[in-house]
Amino acid sequence: MPSHIASLRGWHPALARAEIAALLPNAVVQRMSSRRLVRIDAELTGQEMKEAVLCSSGCQALLEHAVVWQKTESIDSLVERMAEYIDSHTRTGTVAVRSWKHDGKMEGVSARELVRKIGGLLSRKGYSINLDNPNHKIGMVLDAGAGIIACGWMLGTGNDSDGISARRATDRPFFKPVSLDPRLARLAVNLASGPIKKGATVDLMTGTGGFVLEASVSGRIAYGIDLDEEMIAGAQQNLDWAGNEGRGILLHGDATQLQDVLPRNAVGAISGFVLDPPYGRNSQGSLAPNELIRAVLNSSYNVSGPDSNFVLIVPIHPFGEHSDEELPLDAEIQLLHGKWATLQSCFEETGWRVVGQWVEHVHASLGRLILHAAIVPQD
Repeated sequence: MPSHIASLRGWHPALARAEIAALLPNAVVQRMSSRRLVRIDAELTGQEMKEAVLCSSGCQALLEHAVVWQKTESIDSLVERMAEYIDSHTRTGTVAVRSWKHDGKMEGVSARELVRKIGGLLSRKGYSINLDNPNHKIGMVLDAGAGIIACGWMLGTGNDSDGISARRATDRPFFKPVSLDPRLARLAVNLASGPIKKGATVDLMTGTGGFVLEASVSGRIAYGIDLDEEMIAGAQQNLDWAGNEGRGILLHGDATQLQDVLPRNAVGAISGFVLDPPYGRNSQGSLAPNELIRAVLNSSYNVSGPDSNFVLIVPIHPFGEHSDEELPLDAEIQLLHGKWATLQSCFEETGWRVVGQWVEHVHASLGRLILHAAIVPQD
């Protein structure tokens, strides 16, 4: 079975690992000794890999059938293996070599010299080099922390600050009272919804439209729901600004009554639900936070597809930095609103099973908990 290597962004590698696994559900995704490299074992088409990388928030590049070098080997052995790789994985068109680093400079290894040597291999084998706009690129990531170099034909840019990482919620015309970081919003959508063609996404309390915008611009059908008509109008401004092309559909209604809000043809065809509920001054209605979440989970279950997923983001008291690791499912969390045991029971009692949880550090007095739940199949 072929092995591909995904190079993850440095923002939150633990979430990025879960995201790429959700986007490639038929693959076996294994963490390597590096915190930012994962091995993907699967028979994948180029289109499947391209779609996953292009819509991903946490994956900066994917290297096809990658050659992996360990620091115990000689650099010459990497060049020799890349010569064989280029012969066995041919491409048509112009080419270039791109390199990037994880965790600083790798001692005793010159990225520039390796790029020159691999570029020389390509030239001697008859390829035309185009450094500005090549048809194909060989990517080379040097991971100093793990002492690994991975090389292969690449999808993505390898740039840790391009694309979604460079965007800000404040770029949008409507971003108050609160707007989630676009990279977290996109990642939550992907974690909940899986591959783009799997089904529609529901942004349960859309607010300024962060989730529904990220879902629609990545090519998904998405429904954004809110009780506040002002939020619906503002979120529509954002969709129009982003070039929505009709994939994002905003609906005025109650997320606890989804059967009355969603179009009939959407019921049973939802792949993912995402929820970042408002709290404090921005909250609405008479239900306490966990009671509201329970009602929304129950409503979502009633309209879900057979293998839907649910991602919930809630504020918590500071939990420290945990960007490299998933939290154990038995971890004790201090919610900012409500009791942890009550929130856990909300999932258990409405037909959802928590399968992953992560913490994002916000600042000294605030963190976020990202909960990922899968629907429990009915008998």
